[in-house]
Amino acid sequence: MNEPSQSNKTQITGAQLLIAIIFFPVVVVWLTLAARIIWSATSNAETLDNIEGLLTALAVLTIPVSAGLSKVFEAFTQNND
Repeated sequence: MNEPSQSNKTQITGAQLLIAIIFFPVVVVWLTLAARIIWSATSNAETLDNIEGLLTALAVLTIPVSAGLSKVFEAFTQNND
């Protein structure tokens, strides 16, 4: 039987797995909030009038999402080198 070569396998470290498990829900909430803000603002004029608070919440969540994405990209680029 042909066994796959080592170069075709992807290895993930425990730290990368932990970052993914913790980070995934934050990204999902961030994307859901952004979609909900857009949906509400386009269908309800009252939401559009009071959008500042919603955008502030989205901006606050953008900070950990950006930091997490940079860590994920950094980890995977180090593996590819």
